[in-house]
Amino acid sequence: MAHFILTYGYNDTPLRAEKRPDHLEHLAKLKADGALVLAGPLADLSGGIIVLAADDLASAEALVAQDPYTQLDVTKDRALKEWKITIGLPD
Repeated sequence: MAHFILTYGYNDTPLRAEKRPDHLEHLAKLKADGALVLAGPLADLSGGIIVLAADDLASAEALVAQDPYTQLDVTKDRALKEWKITIGLPD
């Protein structure tokens, strides 16, 4: 299992608040399925970071594509990269 980091910013849209429950529900499902390691907004609320566990980049991209925030372009400047964890591998 590989780990991937998704970083993103937010577009200026009322959909961010409106669709936040759907976004959080999606993240909760990923967590229950073992695909979500960590997720949360940056302290300044300018964007967020999600750490995913997936077999490969295509699988991680599919998880990101299912997120309502992605589908509705609530997020911008998305970057998904594989992360080679050296120390502190999550359980």
